[in-house]
Formats: sequence, structure tokens, C-alpha cells
Amino acid sequence: MSSTDQMTAPDPAATAPAGPSKRIVFSFQLLTNIGCEIIIRGSIAFLKRAYPDHDLTFVVSSYHPERDRALLADVSGVRVVPMLERKRYVRGVLRKTGLFISHWTPRFASSEFKSADLFCSVGGDIYTMFGDALPEDWLGYESYATRHGIPAIMFGANMERFEVLSEAHRAQLLDHLKRFRLLVARDKGTADYLAGHGIADNVAIFPDPIFSLRPKTVFERRKVHRIGINFTPFLLEKFGDGIVERYARITEGLVRQGYEVSLVPHVSSPDGRGTQHDPRTLDQLHAALAPDIAAKVQVWRGEMSFASISQMLFELDMFVGARMHGCLSSLTLGKPVFFVGYSRKAKTMVDWLKSASPFADMAQSFCVKDGDKVELSDIEALIADHDAWSAAGDTPVTVDTRGWLDGLPLWQKMPDLSKA
Repeated sequence: MSSTDQMTAPDPAATAPAGPSKRIVFSFQLLTNIGCEIIIRGSIAFLKRAYPDHDLTFVVSSYHPERDRALLADVSGVRVVPMLERKRYVRGVLRKTGLFISHWTPRFASSEFKSADLFCSVGGDIYTMFGDALPEDWLGYESYATRHGIPAIMFGANMERFEVLSEAHRAQLLDHLKRFRLLVARDKGTADYLAGHGIADNVAIFPDPIFSLRPKTVFERRKVHRIGINFTPFLLEKFGDGIVERYARITEGLVRQGYEVSLVPHVSSPDGRGTQHDPRTLDQLHAALAPDIAAKVQVWRGEMSFASISQMLFELDMFVGARMHGCLSSLTLGKPVFFVGYSRKAKTMVDWLKSASPFADMAQSFCVKDGDKVELSDIEALIADHDAWSAAGDTPVTVDTRGWLDGLPLWQKMPDLSKA
């Protein structure tokens, strides 16, 4: 099977009849970070499936509009709008006066937002309270939509650590979440967490955006030889510099056992800084390897795009990493995956995949463990389980999620755009 057979599902808009024109505005601000692009592509596929009788336009804001228009040129209906420098000053005044959330204004032209029929908040770790503070920009997005009578939904965000907020801020956050018409949780653990905070009536479960891109996966009966290790800035941020030594020793152990190991990025940013640039930490890991091992370990430095990264992952036999979308992209390409956790979302996702999704049929080929607890023996155990499955027959296993996805109750809960 060629890589193109499994990369993405066809664009539904390519054959769908034109219907009433509707505009959907996204909150996503990291399109320039390659790898995060999966979130937008998958969210668009999900919304096209949800509203097949509408001619949809998706408004995405960007700091690099020309580049990002080219990045999404193959996706129908996308309108990339530029961030406006003058808006930075307006937003600065709102912050200083304490009115940032209640009088929030977008960084792009307000007319682009006000003309929307639906606002869709999307992202990964937005609601994990990084910095132990409210995610003010995302509260502002919803506040703006609500003030202008635009229905709001959220798709795929992770939820945790609400407890670190003050009582007043926590109440503000929960009131914000209750105003969404629909909160689409990626797994049952996230839905249970929200229910524990009194938010359940507007919550539904639907898998990560990647499953909308790749509803059908084929697992070939192939033993593991080529392993990709994804070492991210989040691991350093969560566990400290000592985590580099742990993964250096794991990498050395795999190479000495004869595996072909590559250090692979899944997210990169133009400025090369912060938690959105895997190449920086991959270089740190490579520098920590023994010289004889480092000479055998390739650091992947190819073009960063959804297509090129997907091709790279497809050519591996196994993925070990902390990037959730790197793990899920690899899994939906039919690869065994070791999910390395830096937050609770890795465990809740794997628990749900193993127990409540069609991927339960391939449960021997993926697992999860907290990043600071991963040992070489854990990876060896997953390889052994997958290789035993590979040797047990010749017939590939197909995981076709289309019927299962279509049968989820979420579809009946989506806001009716014809009435918006």
C-alpha cells in the first residue's frame, strides 16, 4: 500500500452540491506552526461533514497570510485573513484597563468575525492552565461571539488543572464554558473531568480532528525496525533538563539492539523558540548521545508540512513521542505508537482508544506512560507485543471508523446553521 492511500480522506466539498453560504470563524492562532496544521485541516473536515448542505467558508487568522494561504491551498473554502498591527495597541489598552475579556476585540478585522454564522474554538492545550492563569484570549473569543449573537462551539481542546485557579477565576472559566452551544471532548476522560465541574449538558464526545482526516486505517503485519523518536520542548518544560539524559539512554539502547532510529519533529515554528519548535530539543537530545550512537542516529530535517511529515511518519515502523497529534497521526497511518505523557490527556486518550473505539482491535500496538517514567524496557515490551501480532498472520487489519463516527450522537447536537 502506498502512503497516499492512507494520508487523508477526500475533501467532501469536492463533490457536495452548493448550498446556503455560511461563514465559520476559527480561534486558532498557531497555523504557522507546522504540525498544528492537523487541527485546522481536521476541524474543517469535521464541519463539512456536520453541515453537508451548506457552502462553508472558514475564516482563519494569520501572522503570515501569504504563506498560510499556500499551506492550505488544497483545502476548499478557506479564507486566511491577516492580523492587523493597529489591533495590538487596542488590545494593549484593554488589558491595562481590565476590560480585555469583556470588551475583547480580535487581532484581525472585526468585520470578518461579525459576519460569522458560527464561531469554532479549536486547539490542543488551551485549557490546561499553563502559567496557572486564565486563557484570557480564548475567553475573549467566546465573549465577542456571544455579544454579537454568534453561536459558539469548541472542538478538541484538552481540559485540566482548573483547580490551580482562584475561586473567582474558576467560576469565570466555568461560566464561559457553559455558554458554548457545544463542547466537543476528544475522549471520555475529558468529558468526565468537565462533568466533575458541573459541565455536562453541552458536552459530547468525538475523536480528535485527525480521525476526520483519516477515517480508515490499515495496519500491515510488519515487524518494527525503523523507530521515530519525537522529543519535544514540553518534556523539558514539564520534567526539567534531566529528561534529556533519560531519552538519550533509551535511544542508545534501541540503536545497540539494531533498530534504525531517527529523531523526528512534528511541530516547528518560524522563530524557532518556545514550546512549538521540536527541532531545538531534538538537537539537544542528539548532542547528548554517545558519539558512536550519534553517528548512527539521523535527525530529520526535511520540509515541514502536513504532507511531508505524514510521509515521514508513514515510512517509519513505530513512533515514540509526546506530541499528541504526532502520535494520533502515526496511529491513523497504521503504526504502533508509544504515547509519552506530559499531561493527563495522553492517558485519557489511550484509555478511551483502547476501550471505546474501533482501535481497541489493535490495543496491543499502542500504549502510554508518563514521560519521566518511560524506560527502555517499556518500549521493548510494546515492540514485542506488536511483533508477536505481526508474526501471527499475513492479513492486514483494517480499522474503519466511518460507520462508528457517523453513529455518534454528537451530530444531532450541532447548532443548526440554517437558523443561525
